[in-house]
Amino acid sequence: MKHGDLYFNPLDIEVPMHIPMFGINYCHSDYRNIRKNSEITVVAYVLNGQGSIQVDSLCYSPKQGDVFILPKGSYHEVSADPNQQQYWTYLWYNLRGNSLRLLETFRLQSTILVPDVPLEPLFRKSFELMQNEKPDNEQLHIQLLMNCTEIMAHLANILEKRKSILPFRIQQMKQYLDRQDLESFHSSRMSRHFAMSFKQMNRLFKQEIGTTVYDYIMIKKINTAKLLLMDTDLSVSEIAYRIGYSEPHYFSNLFKKKTGFSPTDYRKSMTTE
Repeated sequence: MKHGDLYFNPLDIEVPMHIPMFGINYCHSDYRNIRKNSEITVVAYVLNGQGSIQVDSLCYSPKQGDVFILPKGSYHEVSADPNQQQYWTYLWYNLRGNSLRLLETFRLQSTILVPDVPLEPLFRKSFELMQNEKPDNEQLHIQLLMNCTEIMAHLANILEKRKSILPFRIQQMKQYLDRQDLESFHSSRMSRHFAMSFKQMNRLFKQEIGTTVYDYIMIKKINTAKLLLMDTDLSVSEIAYRIGYSEPHYFSNLFKKKTGFSPTDYRKSMTTE
């Protein structure tokens, strides 16, 4: 159960991306919302309390001051902490259309949670606009897109600055993994490269980045596969090879395990939206 203000922005014109709704949620302790293969991307800023989110197989616990992103084409599950007395409260925007390209532009396609960011004033811009100026639909459409683009730019800038203060060894590991999208990953090769056991590397990486080496690279590969399934006519086998999987069947099983859909079903669901 939840309550809160909700704003609609219907459009009669065809646009690549649109923000049809935005609002504020006051989530009661029993609140739970599930989207099995979401047609929208959600961007939210937590004002108060704590909840939990799941994107495909990954789980996080956003709290006050955190931003979370639920990307289109993924399994979304959002729920409040059942043990807290206060409402879990957050501002949110729904993005429909080519929102994954916007995330990719700012290198946020693998970002789910950005903790402790001072972006509340940016998230409130559109709410203040509705209370003061009451623009028409097309003006609001432009304002919302500008607002969301500004939020994405600030998030990208914050993450870039945080990356620069990571321990140098972790920066090197992250750069190494960021080059793995289109290659097969071998833990032994990475261990030799850094002259360190994979267990030790994994422990250090998770301590600083918040996820294991395997999960980090798997998320990047799955997100690349999603874009290729949506934007190209490449076969599932060709996509598997391009992102470093020599066995298309293994890739298909992994994709279904992480997203809930086979690559073929995912492509159909995105093209029939």
